[in-house]
Amino acid sequence: MTLMHKKTRPVLSNLSLPSPIQKYFSSDVWDIDLSTNTNPYLGHFAQYPDIQQVKLKEVYLDRILSLNPPPSFKKDKFSGLSSENILFTVGSMEGLDVLLRTFAEPNKDVICIGTPTFPAYKHWALIHNLKVEEIPLSGEGLESLSIENIIKINPKMVFLCNPNNPTGTVLKPELIEKLCESIEGLVVVDEAYIEFSTLSSSIFCLNKYNNLIILRTFSKAWGLAGVRCGVIISNKAVIHALRHVQLPFGFSSFSQKKVRERLFDMEETVLSWKRITQNRDDLMANLLKLKAITKIFKSHTNFIMMLLKDFQEAMTLLKRHKILVLDCSASLPNSIRVSLGSEEQNMKFLAVMQEASLSLQETKRLMLV
Repeated sequence: MTLMHKKTRPVLSNLSLPSPIQKYFSSDVWDIDLSTNTNPYLGHFAQYPDIQQVKLKEVYLDRILSLNPPPSFKKDKFSGLSSENILFTVGSMEGLDVLLRTFAEPNKDVICIGTPTFPAYKHWALIHNLKVEEIPLSGEGLESLSIENIIKINPKMVFLCNPNNPTGTVLKPELIEKLCESIEGLVVVDEAYIEFSTLSSSIFCLNKYNNLIILRTFSKAWGLAGVRCGVIISNKAVIHALRHVQLPFGFSSFSQKKVRERLFDMEETVLSWKRITQNRDDLMANLLKLKAITKIFKSHTNFIMMLLKDFQEAMTLLKRHKILVLDCSASLPNSIRVSLGSEEQNMKFLAVMQEASLSLQETKRLMLV
């Protein structure tokens, strides 16, 4: 019998699994299920979705363990992770929400986030009446943050996005492990964009730390944003606790079908990752030549964050050309985040930035006249 993780909210200790899913986690065996009140005549989608998804989880685990493993990794000797370490969610947003509802006590607990970062962490934490402490990312490449300050705060949970959104940067490899060793709280690493990087996943550290939780998504690199599928990967006690809180049957039969298809036919998907990262590197190289841009953060994702010399002028030009980018100036002054689009879309964005650079040069020339 799996016990709940020790950091689970006390209110959950006296709760059973939601009644609609209890039978799926019992030892009972049946040939005919007459307990669901569904229509027996209208096919597969008339029945509730597979709640355990054992085979799908096993395939997913096999695929992700093959992506950028550490040099010393040998899959045949890697033990301890199974379908019981995975929970599929309705996008990573549900994953974030169910983690907070399971482990963070409203009006009591504190969470830490490394900033600038994905604003949803703070948004949902505040909805749950949690105190949020922001720890600034530091270093030229925003690759570090103060573990000492996190220790002083003693948070219930720490959320780190790696690679980070909106900066596209990655943390020092040893930082996450050091953090797991240094605090009693849970360390949640959001790896929504890791497929676009050469970074080894923190999944390979799960056997070492019982306070480590990984968030993943099929919305970005896997090209299934419309399917709504996120993933939580952690130790069995964490996953068992989350099942008590997650709304049953959210991961629909249709969504499971599309995820399965993508996992069994990865060639086009992996080629698209290579194409996007090559386009990213080419675009960054061209943008680095422009006077309109004062800094570009080294991207390990499918987007680029940059600081603009004349923010208003550049944004006005982008609007005139009907190109929408994300204004990140609330996080870093004069900054924007630009997603990688098609080659044609990328060139149109580059052309506007070149126009902004020419405008700056002309303004400087007129000031000297």
